[in-house]
Amino acid sequence: MDQRLVFNLSKKNKKIPSFAQLRALPKFLSSAEKKTINWLTLVIVICFVLLIGNFYHSHTTLLPAPGGSYTEGLVGTPQFINPLLASYNDVDRDLASLIFNGLLKYNNEGILVPDLAEQLQISPDGLIYNFKLRQDVLWHDNKPFTADDVVFTVANIQDPSWQSQLKSALGNVQIEKIDEFTLRFILKDPLPNFLNSLTFGILPEHLWLAIPSSNATLAELNKKPVGTGPFKFKSLTKDKNGNIRTYIMARNENYYMAKPYLEEISFKFYGDFETAAKALANNNIQGLGLLPKEYLATAEENKNIKFYSLSLPQYTAVFFNPTKNELLKTIKVRQALAYAINRQAILEQSLDQKGVIINGPILPGFTGYHPDIKKYSYDPLAAKTLLDESGWKMGEDGLRRKGEEALQITLTTVEKIEYTKAVEIIKQNWEAIGVGVTLEIIAKDRIRTDIIEPRNYQALLFGEIIKSDPYPFWHSSQTESPGANLAVWANHEVDKVLEEARLLNDAEEINKKYVHFQNILADNVPAIFLYNPIHIYPVDKKIKGITTRRISAPSDRFTRITDWYVKTKRQFSWSLEEK
Repeated sequence: MDQRLVFNLSKKNKKIPSFAQLRALPKFLSSAEKKTINWLTLVIVICFVLLIGNFYHSHTTLLPAPGGSYTEGLVGTPQFINPLLASYNDVDRDLASLIFNGLLKYNNEGILVPDLAEQLQISPDGLIYNFKLRQDVLWHDNKPFTADDVVFTVANIQDPSWQSQLKSALGNVQIEKIDEFTLRFILKDPLPNFLNSLTFGILPEHLWLAIPSSNATLAELNKKPVGTGPFKFKSLTKDKNGNIRTYIMARNENYYMAKPYLEEISFKFYGDFETAAKALANNNIQGLGLLPKEYLATAEENKNIKFYSLSLPQYTAVFFNPTKNELLKTIKVRQALAYAINRQAILEQSLDQKGVIINGPILPGFTGYHPDIKKYSYDPLAAKTLLDESGWKMGEDGLRRKGEEALQITLTTVEKIEYTKAVEIIKQNWEAIGVGVTLEIIAKDRIRTDIIEPRNYQALLFGEIIKSDPYPFWHSSQTESPGANLAVWANHEVDKVLEEARLLNDAEEINKKYVHFQNILADNVPAIFLYNPIHIYPVDKKIKGITTRRISAPSDRFTRITDWYVKTKRQFSWSLEEK
C-alpha cells in the first residue's frame, strides 16, 4: 500500500510528489541515503544563511549611532572652567573646550574655520573685522546667543581685574555691536595674525553680568559653567577636602551643529600620572589626557587601548629672569649655560625619544621657521671657555667664583615627571662646568599664582603653547603678567622687528622679519630652547571616530568630539554602488 502511495505518479499524470508521498519516502531509504540527505539539507541551510548574511552586509553600511559614554582620566583638579581664566591649567582648558565655543576654531588640519561666527569681512587696510554671527545658537539654559555676549566677553578680557592672559592679544582692540547678530573689531594697527586670537570661548552675559569682576574667580559658574558647546555640565562630586573628584557632562541636545553621538562624558581626576596610568591599565577609565612617555608601559598593560600620536605646536625651554639673578645679565654666562645642556640626553631620558630637539621659538611649518639659526649644541668645553673669559674661575670645591661671589642659579619647574627629569639632567650638566644649581619643583596648583604671574624665578623650565605670532611671547610689553614673555627680556630691536612684522601682509616679508628676530634671540640667549614634544593620547578601542592628529593645544584633541561614538547601526540600501 505504502509502495503504491509513493510510486503511483501515473494518476492525473503527476510529476511532482505530494506531501503525503514525501512523508512516506523515508521508510524506503537506506540508512546511508538518509544520512546523505541530512547532510545535504544542512549544507543547503548553511548556504542559505550565508547568502542572507552576505546580502545583508552587501546592502547595509555600518554607521555611528547615538548612545554610550566615555570616561577619561585627567591629572590635576579643575579650578576655573572658564575660557578667560583657564590659560595655566590643562584640566580647565580641557573641560572648557567641551562647554564653550569661540567665534572661530581650528579644524583637524589646524586651519581656522568659523564656529559661532557665520561670515567675516576684513577691510582693505586690515583694521576692521566685521563678523556676522549665527542666529541658531542657544546657551545651555536655552537663552539665545547674541552679539552682546561677545562684546561682554571681550570687555572682561580687557578688564585688569580679571587678570586674563588673553588680554595680551586683545588689550588694544575696540569692539562694537552693530545689531543683535553683527559686530565689529577695530584695530589700531593691522595684525596679520589677529584671527588666531579669536578662538577663545564666549561667556553668557545674562549670567555673568551680575557678578563683579573683582569676584569673578569666586563665582560658582567657574565650576558649573553654562556655554554653547556640544556638552553641558551635569554633575560633580567632591572629596572631604572640597576637591572635585568626578565631573560629568551630558550631550547638548540643542547644539547648533551636528549633535554628539556620545550621551555623556565623565572625567576622573588624579593626583599624579602614575595613579592615572594604573587606573587606565585596570579599566577604571577609558582614556587618559596626553600620557607622559614614562607611563606608557603601564598603560600598555591594557590590551584594549589604542595610542594616538598628536603633534602639538609647543616648545619647552629654560627662560632666564635677570631681574631675580644679576649673574644672568651677562650674555656669555647665558651662552655658556646653553652650550652645557645635553639636549639629546633630555630627549632620551625625559621623553623616551618622543620629541624633536629645537633651537628657536618658531617650529617647522610656521612662518619664519629658521633652520640655519645659530645652534648651541652640547659642548662643555666651549661653555667652560666662555665662563673663564667672563672671569668666573673654577674653585677647588668645583664651584666657580668671581672674588667672593659664587656662580649659582635656582632652576624652577612645575611638578611634572617630564620636567623634573629634564631639570635633573640640566643640574648635572651645569654643575659639571662649575655652576651651583638649586632645583625648585612647584606644585601645579601654585605655578601660576606663585611663580609665573609674579615672575618669581631665576630660571624657569616650562612649556609654552605657541601661535603663529611671536609678539605675545617676546615683545617687551609682555614681560609682566598677563603677558607671556617669560624671559622678562626687553630688546629695542626685537620690539621694532615684531611690530613691523605685524604691519605686513606679504608672507615672504614677514618671514624675513621673523628670521631677523630669531638671529637676535640666538645671539642674546634670553632662553634656551630644548625640544618640541610629541604627545601620546591613549583611548579604549571601543571609542571610534577619533581622527585628530594635529592640535594647537592639548584641549584640541576634542576638536571633533561630536564624531566620536561607541554604538553603531546598519543602514540598508538596495544599490551596491551607494555603499
